[in-house]
Amino acid sequence: MHEKNYQYILNRVQTPTRYSGNEINTVKKDLSQVDLTFALAFPDLYEIGTSHFGLQILYSILNNREDIAAERFFAPAPDMEALMREKKVPCLSMETRTPLDQFDIIGVSLLYELNFTNILTLFDLSGIPFYADQRDDTFPLIIAGGPCAFNPEPLADFFDAFVIGDGEQVITRVADAVIAFKKQGDGKKKTLLRILSRIEGVYVPSFFTVFRDGEGHQVLTPLYEDHSLIRRAILTELTVEDFPISPIVPFGKPVHDRLRLEIARGCSRGCRFCQAGMIYRPVRERSLEDLLKITQKSLANTGYSDISLLSLSTGDYSQLPTLMEELLLLSQGQCNAISLPSIRAEKLTPQLMELIKSVRKTGFTIAPEAGTQRLRDIINKNLTEESIAKTVENALSLGWKNIKLYFMTGLPFEQMDDIQGIADLSRRLASKYTKGKQMINVSVTCFIPKAHTPFQRHAQMTLEQTREKLQYLKDNLRHPKVNLKWQDPKMSLLEGVWARGDRALSPLLIKAFELGCRLDGWSDRFNFSLWEQAFEATGIDPAFYTSRQRTPGEPLPWDHIDSGIKKAFLESELKKAEQIALTPDCRENACTGCGICNFKTIAPVVQKNNAAQDALSDKSPDKRIGAQPARLPDDAFIKYELKFSKLEDARFFGHLEMATIFERAVKRTGFAVKYSKGFNPSMRISFATALPLGMESEEETLYIYLEKGLKPHRIISGLNTQLPRGIEITNCTLFRKSPQTPIPRDRDTYEISFEAPCIGQPDLDRFLALSEFMVEDISKKGKIRKTNLRKALSSVRLISPIRLEMTLTSYNERIVRPAEILAGGFDVDDTVVQDARIKKLKG
Repeated sequence: MHEKNYQYILNRVQTPTRYSGNEINTVKKDLSQVDLTFALAFPDLYEIGTSHFGLQILYSILNNREDIAAERFFAPAPDMEALMREKKVPCLSMETRTPLDQFDIIGVSLLYELNFTNILTLFDLSGIPFYADQRDDTFPLIIAGGPCAFNPEPLADFFDAFVIGDGEQVITRVADAVIAFKKQGDGKKKTLLRILSRIEGVYVPSFFTVFRDGEGHQVLTPLYEDHSLIRRAILTELTVEDFPISPIVPFGKPVHDRLRLEIARGCSRGCRFCQAGMIYRPVRERSLEDLLKITQKSLANTGYSDISLLSLSTGDYSQLPTLMEELLLLSQGQCNAISLPSIRAEKLTPQLMELIKSVRKTGFTIAPEAGTQRLRDIINKNLTEESIAKTVENALSLGWKNIKLYFMTGLPFEQMDDIQGIADLSRRLASKYTKGKQMINVSVTCFIPKAHTPFQRHAQMTLEQTREKLQYLKDNLRHPKVNLKWQDPKMSLLEGVWARGDRALSPLLIKAFELGCRLDGWSDRFNFSLWEQAFEATGIDPAFYTSRQRTPGEPLPWDHIDSGIKKAFLESELKKAEQIALTPDCRENACTGCGICNFKTIAPVVQKNNAAQDALSDKSPDKRIGAQPARLPDDAFIKYELKFSKLEDARFFGHLEMATIFERAVKRTGFAVKYSKGFNPSMRISFATALPLGMESEEETLYIYLEKGLKPHRIISGLNTQLPRGIEITNCTLFRKSPQTPIPRDRDTYEISFEAPCIGQPDLDRFLALSEFMVEDISKKGKIRKTNLRKALSSVRLISPIRLEMTLTSYNERIVRPAEILAGGFDVDDTVVQDARIKKLKG
C-alpha cells in the first residue's frame, strides 16, 4: 500500500528525484538476510544531506559488512510532508522504501542547530514518540552524532545515545554490540544501553539525573561511576579502508556535486572562536599515495568531473603542490576542475601558483573574521592585513573572478572601530585589486559562542545589537565592487539558543514543531514569529542561553563531555585573548599544551617529504600512479546514434539530470569520448528531444562521439551496466547523414493510464467533431502563440475505461503534449492529469 501511495506522491511533488532513490553506487540488500538494519537519517533536504561526507563514510563502512544493511533517510520538503500526511505514508528509505521505525538502529546526523525541528518531522511521520522514555523496547535504538553532539543536552531527552567524536570505529563497535545483544535475547533496551555506555565515545543521557541549582543552571549526576565523563572518540589516522571509494552519485542537484577528497582532518591554527578547530584536533593528514589511489578509483566509480579538496584548512596540507600536480595528471580526460576553497598567501609558492593557473576556478574564500588587527589577534586568527591583501591579489591574478570575505560581528571585546574596520578593509581591497567584472563579496554573520572553545562562556550579542551593527555596515560599506551579504540576525539568535542550551529546551522544540517550524536553516522557510510564540508558550527566555555572560564557576551543560582539550587550556586561551596575546600554530612550533595528544596513541599525523613521494615527481607522466592518457585527437572519434527507453521511476528524471546521468555513465565505462574545446570542455553528447518530467518513453534518441572501432554491442552492454534502473540502451548504430536519413518524426503516439475512469467515448467523439479548438500560451521569447489542439490530435481511442491511446502531431513546429489535450480538449481535472501515467510508444 505504501508503494502505491508513494508513486502517487512522487507524481505531485517538486524535484521527485529527492525521494526516488536508485542512485549510482547505492547498496540494496535483502533486509531479512542481515543481522542488523541501520537507518542513516540526515535531518535536512536531500541536496544537503547527500552532499555530507560523513554520511557517505558511515554508509560505506556499514554496507561493506555482509551482516549489516544501511539505508538513508532525508527530511521531506513541505510539499512532500503534506502529501505523506494526506496519504498516511511514513518516512521510507531511499534504498528499499522500508519504513523508518522498522530498522534496528536509527542514526541521526547533527550538523546544524537549525535542523533540530526536522528530526521531529522524521519521528512524527514515522509514528515514533519524541521522548526516549516514552518509547518501549519495540522501537529502534535511536542515536545521534556530529558536531552538535558535543553539546548533546538540548536533544538529550529525544535520543537513547549519542556518539561523541569520530564515528568510523565507534559505529562498528555499536553495531557489533547490538548484533550480539539481539542474539542473546534479553530484549531490554536499558540492558543494551548499559553495554553501549562502556564504548568510548558513547553517551547515554538516561544514565544521568538532572536537577537545577538556585540560579537555574542544569547540573547532571551520573548513575554509574564508569559513565560519568564521556571521552571523545578519536580516529588516530586516516586510511583508505575508511574512505568511501564508491560514494553515492546523486541524480538531483546537490550542494556539492563533485568528488569530495578529504585530505586532512583537524586544524592546529587555534582560532579561539572556532569549535571545529578544537573538537577535530589533532591534525591528521592523509598520505599522498592514498589520496591518489582513492582519486583514481573514485573517479572511475562515479564519473565525476570535479574534485573538491576537503579539509578545515586546505592550504595547510603539507604536500599540496605535489598533490595538485599529481591530481592534474591523474585526471586528464576525466576531470575539469579541482576546487581550492581557500589558500593563504604564504602558502602560494611559485610552483603552486603555476598549477592553479591550469585549474578551473570554482570559488575562493578568505576569512579575516575581524576588520582590525587588534581583534584578529584577540581571536588568534594569525592573519595580517598584508597577508589578506596579498592573498586577494594573488587569487584575482590567478583567475578567480569573485572573492568572498567572511567576517563576524559580536566577537569578544569588539568595539565599533572593529566594525568600521570591516568596511575600510573591504573597500581598500576592492579599490586596489579588482579589475573588470571582478567582485568582492563580503559575508557577515553574528558570532555564536560554542561549547569547548575559549569563548564558550562569552555573551552573544542581543538581537538589537546585531541589527545595529549590521545597519552600520549597510550605511558605511558602499563600493561598486563590493556586495554585502548577511545572515538573518534572528537565525543567529536561535542558533545561539540551541548551541549552548540544556534539557529545559525539550518542550520548546516540540512546541515549535507543533506550530509548524520546519527547515529553519533555509531562509525562505525560517519563520521567527513561530519561534517567538514557542518561547512565550513554554516560558523560556532565549537571553538566558545567549546574551547572558557565564561566570567562571558556573556549571556548563556539556561539562560531562570530554572533547580532549584541557579546560585549563581553554581558560588560558581566554586570558590570552584579554591580553591580546597570540598562540602559535603547533604544526610549525612547539606543542601548545592543549591536551589532545598523548604522543603514543594520539599524535599529529603530518606528511613529510620522503624518497617515495619525491619519486612521484621524478616519474614521467605516463608512469605515475593512475595517470590517464591525454585525450585523443578529434579525428579519432565517430558519431553514434543510440536508442534508449526511459520507464518506471526513471520518468522522474528531468532533461538536465538525464544529460548528467549519461555523461557520468560514459565516464564510468572508460570509453574514450570527444569533448568540446576551451577551458571548460563539455562532452559531445546530445538528445533528439527533451522528454518532459514525469513522462515515460519506450524509445528516445541520443547522439554521442565515441572512439572509432567500438562495437555497438560493446557500447550497449557497457552503458547498460552503468545506467540506473528504468533507463536501458536498446540499439546502437553509426550515425550516417545521407539523403536516406529519415526525417525526424512529426508525430508521436502515447498511452495514458488513469487511477479511475475519467473519460468516456462521448467525450472523445465530442472533441473529434470540432473543426478547431484554439488555445493560447506564452512562448519562451515572451510572445503570445495560438495552437489548434484539434489539428494537433491525429487520433485517439479508448483501450479500457482507465486507459487511452492518442497520436499527436506537431503544430506550427510546436510539440503538443498529451496533458494539454487532456486538460484543454477533454476538460480532465488538473490533478487527474498530474497523476496520470503517460508513456510515449515506440514506432
